Amino acid sequence: MAGPQWTVLIVDDEPGFRQLLRQILQDKYNLSFAGSGAVALELAQSIRPDLILLDIVMPEMDGYETCNRLKADPTTADIPVIFISALSDSAEIVSAFKGGAVDYVRKPFQNDVVIARIDTHLKLYNLQRHLENRVVEEIERRRLEEQMLIQQSKMAAMGEMISAIAHQWKQPLNTLGLVMQDVEDAFKAGEVDAGYLKEFVSHGMDLINLMSHTVDDFQNFLKPSKHKDIFDVTEAFYEVLRLFSNILKSNAITIAINTPKTHPIYATGYRNELKQVILNLINNSRDAINSARKRGVIKKNGYVTIDIEEAEDKVVINISDNGGGIDNDVIDKLFDAYVTTKGEGGTGIGLYMSRAIIEGKMNGRITASNVEGGARFTIELPTVTQKGDMI
Repeated sequence: MAGPQWTVLIVDDEPGFRQLLRQILQDKYNLSFAGSGAVALELAQSIRPDLILLDIVMPEMDGYETCNRLKADPTTADIPVIFISALSDSAEIVSAFKGGAVDYVRKPFQNDVVIARIDTHLKLYNLQRHLENRVVEEIERRRLEEQMLIQQSKMAAMGEMISAIAHQWKQPLNTLGLVMQDVEDAFKAGEVDAGYLKEFVSHGMDLINLMSHTVDDFQNFLKPSKHKDIFDVTEAFYEVLRLFSNILKSNAITIAINTPKTHPIYATGYRNELKQVILNLINNSRDAINSARKRGVIKKNGYVTIDIEEAEDKVVINISDNGGGIDNDVIDKLFDAYVTTKGEGGTGIGLYMSRAIIEGKMNGRITASNVEGGARFTIELPTVTQKGDMI
């Protein structure tokens, strides 16, 4: 790809040698010249040449120092440097390469050898820049894709929140409706007095406060954890179940948490993000159980079992269900983006984000496997020995 589009900076204190290189190279490259290292540094920053031919023996600032300064400057560090010198000692050549040069040409030289080496390193430099650009583009593409996945995950979580709030509010709203209807009946019966009104207001406010606290609980659930914290793993599971147990009950799904330890098991990480993973896995089990019911695979009630135990310096959590298991052709790529077992009803982002949280943010591990009658998801997280420790 060598041609007039390439700029070569020639650095040598001898005018005759600069003229010789001009005659050899002017038809192939755009040429710039410097008679000293100091001038070469200024030109390298201003014109950003594609390659530099650099003499070693020069007054005031020799080629080694010039090359060192070029490589120390981020704006010129990636420009390939070819030393061209009458010095032939092997130590000089080694020093040249240690200083960051990509090649070494001895004077006197053959014209076609110099051109061939320049062409080779220009092609390599062009390939390097192309690859770097591709890497930057790929990183940006993945960053945008990650942002989109996060947004989709948030929207899915919001849908779950709205559904859960509806379930949580259903009973107190029904009760509040009955209380309101009772006022009319009590009025007709002449039972409305100060005591009745006081009890009515107290009961109504209790129901309203319950619904208000429900909103606060869900609001806190949605807030991302800003810092790593130490938390009780078992309690994190119970916090999720307190908010979403009504949905599971309405789907005839029983859930149980088994933890053999009498003392809390503490882990370090992002508590709310872990709770989002827990919710996602429980919802996956619910959907699998309901799907299996529709297909006639299971006719009995569904169940989700959560086993929490310590193993050396980690906590191991197994979440198992009786939803029929995961297809073998999907299980190996289950945590990839847009891979779903739910057909058109799934987005394929829940498990992807779960792995990003567990492995990317909490230094843990999450895997999936099939067990008799269903699926099992295993989460491993680093633990701390007591509440006061921080990793």
